[in-house]
Amino acid sequence: MHHVTSLDRGSEFLDVEDHPTCTAASLGRIQPELYKQSTMEAEGPSKNGTTKTCGKINFSLKYDYEGELLLVTILKALDLPAKDLCGSSDPYVKIYLLPDRKRKFQTRVHRKTLNPTFDETFQFPVPYEELGSRKLHLSVFDFDRFSRHDMIGEVILENLFEVSDLSRETSIWKDIQYATSESVDLGEIMFSLCYLPTAGRLTLTVIKCRNLKAMDITGYSDPYVKVSLICDGRRLKKKKTSIKKNTLNPAYNEAIIFDIPPENMDQVSLHISVMDYDLVGHNEIIGVCRVGIHAEGLGRDHWNEMLAYPRKPIAHWHPLTRTTSFDSQGSCPSPRLPSSP
Repeated sequence: MHHVTSLDRGSEFLDVEDHPTCTAASLGRIQPELYKQSTMEAEGPSKNGTTKTCGKINFSLKYDYEGELLLVTILKALDLPAKDLCGSSDPYVKIYLLPDRKRKFQTRVHRKTLNPTFDETFQFPVPYEELGSRKLHLSVFDFDRFSRHDMIGEVILENLFEVSDLSRETSIWKDIQYATSESVDLGEIMFSLCYLPTAGRLTLTVIKCRNLKAMDITGYSDPYVKVSLICDGRRLKKKKTSIKKNTLNPAYNEAIIFDIPPENMDQVSLHISVMDYDLVGHNEIIGVCRVGIHAEGLGRDHWNEMLAYPRKPIAHWHPLTRTTSFDSQGSCPSPRLPSSP
């Protein structure tokens, strides 16, 4: 059985590089609650916590049972970072109720302020029984008249019932997590990792993707997954899945195997790219993620959990992000990796 959970990105964790006495076994299983942002229903925002944030946002939730509507009121934000040369920002907020990406709302732009008061209410039609599977996503932007708007940060509320049953209006404060792009636009991928130390074999099983970004004029994509074995910024091997036609929610259940000796496991990482196949032009990248001991956040902790539980497939959802170049991991003695059969 796969161990499956859905986690946020953006939280900071103990870095094995900075603490060489830590082992994979000592880290143990990923604790999903550590990825969730702290919630406070109070007069003002909490000042605790060490995660890198970009101010705070205050919003309220209430469910209208008669109209079957979730009412989301964006109240205000505090201590936003200055994005303009004048030392201020022109903030506004985009609101999504995931996994639905077609319906979104946006507040008015507030000029030259780091502490805007919005007081705007938005209505999402949704049956009450579906609220448990929905997530609230808030993206805070700085408006720019002459160029692309800068993203200030985001908040993802995984559990809409985190504070109350929504029968009454509930005020919530959240730290705005630093982000440079909306991962919500790209979708997510679920895969499992399993390592057999005695055989020196790493198996990544691509299970499925959901809510991928549409890349074709038909409103769909032809996605496949490419997995690259990386060391010191160099691609040593690459393998890919089959192509799934005309879908934004492909299911694969395909295993990709790399032979990696145990002594080399701390020198490599896996770069996962979800691609859109194009018969005529170039294949386009929909989004990417990375796992390995040098990766960040969930990518690192998924890898450590795999090492802590050898011979057992460990599966997680990973949010896709925009393309990044392979990061150099410092010294890496170009390990000799045997060829897969």
